[in-house]
Amino acid sequence: MPEPLTPEYVRTTQQIVAAVPAGPWEPIANDYGEPDGVGPISFLETGSDDQVPVITFISHAREALPRYVGEVSRQDQRIRVLEAHVRQLEQRGGDRRDR
Repeated sequence: MPEPLTPEYVRTTQQIVAAVPAGPWEPIANDYGEPDGVGPISFLETGSDDQVPVITFISHAREALPRYVGEVSRQDQRIRVLEAHVRQLEQRGGDRRDR
């Protein structure tokens, strides 16, 4: 199972994503019609059908990764808000029990 995402890992990923050229990155065909590049990446080895899914993955990742990182950040913020709200409710409940 993958390790949980730490805030530091999410920040590092955001920095990496922000540094690469803008997308979308479309696969680029060679003279034979085989994909051998994607976005700024050229001359990928596509001697077998195994590499085509890799090129598709790279192409998709340029758009998907920023969205996933954004969603992780959004959910992290929402969790913080909800945790603060729960603490407030618990404190109110404690006040009522003390009376």
